[in-house]
Order: sequence, then C-alpha cells, then structure tokens
Amino acid sequence: MTMANGWQKAYQELKDFIAWNPRIEIGESVISIPEDLRLEFYRLFDMVRVAFVEEKFPLLLDGVTLLSESYFKVEQEVTELLGLDSISVPGNLHKFLSNPKERLIEGVFDSLFDLLKGEVDFEVFEWQASRELEGTFRGFYHSGYEKWVALSLLKLLEPDTNFHITLDMPVPRQRIRHPPPLEGLAPSPEESRHLSFEHQPSPTFTVPDFIVRSTKLNGYVALRSGFVMPMAAADNASKKREWFSLNSVQAFDPHVILLFVDDNPEDISLVADKDRICRPDLMIKCMVKKDWYQKADLEEVKLHHDTLKPKMGTYVIYGETTPILESGRSDSNIYILTVGFDTSKLASVISTLEGKESCSFAAQQ
Repeated sequence: MTMANGWQKAYQELKDFIAWNPRIEIGESVISIPEDLRLEFYRLFDMVRVAFVEEKFPLLLDGVTLLSESYFKVEQEVTELLGLDSISVPGNLHKFLSNPKERLIEGVFDSLFDLLKGEVDFEVFEWQASRELEGTFRGFYHSGYEKWVALSLLKLLEPDTNFHITLDMPVPRQRIRHPPPLEGLAPSPEESRHLSFEHQPSPTFTVPDFIVRSTKLNGYVALRSGFVMPMAAADNASKKREWFSLNSVQAFDPHVILLFVDDNPEDISLVADKDRICRPDLMIKCMVKKDWYQKADLEEVKLHHDTLKPKMGTYVIYGETTPILESGRSDSNIYILTVGFDTSKLASVISTLEGKESCSFAAQQ
C-alpha cells in the first residue's frame, strides 16, 4: 500500500520497524515491546504523533506557541517587578505552557495504539485523535490565557508589594462526605516573594490568588481565578464588604476572574466561606476562540453578572478578533474587549478600577 506524506509516512516507518522486529507484539490483548527496542520504538511512535499534530493542527500549534511565549514573558516581567522568587501554576498547566507540543501529543497516545492494534482505521483514528487534541487544547489554552490576563492586569496595576494567604491543609475526604459544622478564623495576608495560582481541592476558605498594593490605584487589589467551594465558615469576614449567600449564586461560573479593591488588605483577604461570597468590584470572563462565540455565551455571562452584581461591571475579554463584536459597553454594564495578547488593551480594566471607564471607552470607539 502506498502511503501519503505527512503523518501517514511516519506511521509507515513505525509499522516497518515493527515488521522488522517480530519480537514486538501489539494486538488486541497484548502489548509487548522488548526493552532493547523500546527507545527506537517510542522515537518512531512520537514522530507519528508530532507529525499528526503538525499536519492537522498547524494553526493550533501557532496559537499555543504564542500563548506560551506571551505567558512566560509577562511572568518574568511580574517576577522582576515584585522581586518574586517564583510564580506557580498547576503542574499540568505549567507542562502545557512549557512544552505545548509535548502536552498536545499525549492526546494521540491511546488512539495511535488503537490504530496499531487494528481496532480502528485511519478515519476513526483521525477523528478520535482530533477530538482528544481539541479537548486538551481548549481546556489548557483557556486556563493559560486566564493566567496571562491575570498577570498582565497585575503588571498594569504597578504593584510594589505582594501578599499571600496560607490556608490550613484541606479537609479530609471522609469529613467532606459527612461535613461537620466547621468554623474558624480566615488567615491574614502576609507579604510574600511567591505568587501562586494553585488551589487546594477542598479548601477551608476560598481566598485570593494574590493581593497586591497598587501604586496605580493607591490601594490594594485582590484577584481570584478558578473558584473552589470552601468547607468552613469564617468568624472574621469583613463587615465592610457586602456578602451574598452561596445558595443564591448557584449559577456562578467558577471559570471567571474576580477582582476586589480596598484600602485595607484584610478586608479583601476572604473571597468566600461555605455560606457566603464577597461581592466583587469587577468580574472578568475570558473567551479565547472567535468561533466559540454564540448568543448563548453572552447570555450566560449576563446571568453570572446579575448573580454576583460586580460593582464596577463585568468584562468579557476575547483572545482572538471577533468581527461580530466591537469593544464597548453594553446596556447591562458588561464590557466587551478584544485583547489578544496586547497588554495595552487591558488598560480599560485598570481605568474602570480607577473610576475612569467612560473616558477609556470613549477612546476605543
């Protein structure tokens, strides 16, 4: 059989290697690769996966490469700006940002073995592998873009001090299934040389990813991404802030960024406990692919906006040009921004926090 160029050519080289080495057994019920052949087998195996991604998803690879470069650029800038020792993101996301091609080809692993076993043909393999790749891309790209937005906003705030809140260890799983009435004092923010977007799976309290003192705003700003439901009630929630019952915000999207502004970091050190959530000053929702836009997307954003009632409004930030939308302000205090990876286009968010949003949007029309 004559094979096409591209990934199928690399696949034929892998098949030839297997044929030349009959000690390799790959079938429906057995996979046996002798140790002395594994290095070359997996070199050829990985060549197929890389060739498939490069052939079928060149624009996707360009996109994740730009995301990776943009994220690490702003990470370095924030690290130097605040004199940090480190900035951490969840391990799988860091792996994706550090080597996106390697992370993407993981989604082809099982499907390629299915093809080698003869359980699927080329058409089914391409469908399965494409679905896995797109799923991996969508989740990690969206999360990575959110982190780029968060750090870019932090940079624009011109911070001079970073604060971190250290929580107790997560509640044991057996206590999660039958939770007793937990309560206590939410910890206070402390100056830190480390900034972290990593979250405990079942925290006692939901706290900001970071709090910074902003010289731009002459105050403190807290930011939280990736809301996780807390397990304990706080005895020291700020009486200066407005709180909503968590039961009243069940429609709340955990994949939004919440911003809180105050002249006292203690008053914005708690985002939520098991009963309530602090009303944010600003909410941000990132949309990263132009073809994801549907009318339902903005309707869902409006639902979350109406639920949490951010004082200064909600921003929908698009990572790619969306021709059917224009930057501006809707009637419901929801702002639309097409940003891409241009940090300067996030200046409107900072202007809103300063109370200057009408001026900033006049400049964009």
